[in-house]
Amino acid sequence: MSAVRCVKSAVLGRHWRAAVIAAAGFATMVGTSTVAVVAGAGAAEAHAPSPVAGGEGGKDAEGKESKKESKGDKGGHDKGKGGHDKGDKGGHEGRGEDGGGKKWGGDHEDDGKEYVECDPNALVAALVELNENRGGDLVLAKDCTYTLTTNLDGNGLPRITQPISIFGHGATIARAANADQFRLFEVGPGGDLKLRKLTLTRGKAAAGDEGGAIRVSPAGRLELDDVTVRENGTDILADNDAGGLQNDGIATVRNSVFHRNSGEDGAAIANNDAKIEIIDSEITGNIADPDDGFGALYNSGTMRVRDSLISHNDSVDGGGVHNDGVLEIENSTIAHNFAADDGGAIDSDDGPLYLRDSVVKGNTAAVDGGGLSLTEPASVVGSEIVDNALTASEATGAGVFVSMGGGEDATSIRDSKIIGNQAPGNAASGGGIFNVENDGELRLTDVKVARNLSDDPAGGVNNNGTLFTYGKVRIIDNVPTNCDGGGSPVPNCFG
Repeated sequence: MSAVRCVKSAVLGRHWRAAVIAAAGFATMVGTSTVAVVAGAGAAEAHAPSPVAGGEGGKDAEGKESKKESKGDKGGHDKGKGGHDKGDKGGHEGRGEDGGGKKWGGDHEDDGKEYVECDPNALVAALVELNENRGGDLVLAKDCTYTLTTNLDGNGLPRITQPISIFGHGATIARAANADQFRLFEVGPGGDLKLRKLTLTRGKAAAGDEGGAIRVSPAGRLELDDVTVRENGTDILADNDAGGLQNDGIATVRNSVFHRNSGEDGAAIANNDAKIEIIDSEITGNIADPDDGFGALYNSGTMRVRDSLISHNDSVDGGGVHNDGVLEIENSTIAHNFAADDGGAIDSDDGPLYLRDSVVKGNTAAVDGGGLSLTEPASVVGSEIVDNALTASEATGAGVFVSMGGGEDATSIRDSKIIGNQAPGNAASGGGIFNVENDGELRLTDVKVARNLSDDPAGGVNNNGTLFTYGKVRIIDNVPTNCDGGGSPVPNCFG
């Protein structure tokens, strides 16, 4: 670096001129708009895109719903994110003006990263090289679109088999519109892929394959941060899952958007016997197979969703989420989703659900559970289930549908509100809650059930099984009745 400072001081006060400084087996060109780094004898030249510190804040705004607006219905949900506009973040983790690190657009000779010019062939070559050399870091050209045209064994890019990080710098990776069907990325066993500030679009897994944009194999690992995954899909005629992400390994999705993806089960994300965490992200406008698709999010493993928005998604069961595993949702909003059968927001069908400090609002199902359809043990704490609806005749449970099958199974709802849900169809019942006759239990603790409506009684809580109430349970102002008309009484409920 001392040689670089000497050259720069020599040209102060005059126009920049190109100067080439050779030292210790590498050369750096200074003073032009393109910085070229040559490492070692015979190495290929890599052109840097002259990136700018910080970049543009926020994500692809197409079709998104701001979490700040949607979560305004419940206090404590607005954390000042303002629709995920994260701003400059100080030049991306310490690389900004005050970050104490290197600035984007400065000298790159010691940062250990490879800068990929705006050429899809250069990106393919860089990934091949990193796979052969124990992995590494790539920086893409700012705002470039890398359009992929070649099918590499089902993928648009080489399979990831090493630890590789890609900083997208606002770039987009897309499948060409006239190309064969292929996904964009696959993370193989031993692969560890980190993507940041990048858009993935138009990936489409071929018949018999899954994961329209990304597939994570067993023993693979993926981390997305500030990534937009939009308009990817699978061949639903072949019953392929996961329009956006198919996870069979370990995945973390943070500060990201899945928008307008389509697939059989898991229009946005399918987590199959695997582990995934979704944090501070938006799952919006995704469509599962309209004949028999399950959920924008499909889970048969372990899924945790926190501080996120799941809205305006469509499927047959579980408009927002279909759960066949262990599902935990905290401090999130599940709103305006649609299910053609059960569970407008969530259909928890074959595994436990933990729902805490969240809003389930304005979802619609045809048959059972306009908000929640629960046929496995569930714990609902500190949440609001409001303004959900059922559309079919003889539908049940506009707010919550409960059917616990085993003797030790139970659903517990505590410190929550079930308000303004409606089941207006002919002979529909249980505007607030419908509890099926079974061997399990429904337990209500400090719960308010109010202003719900159904065509047949009871409009508040239609209980046909075993139900216990604890603390202060208020069931009031429901139409046509609060609890009368169900097959079994509700303790401390009148009218």
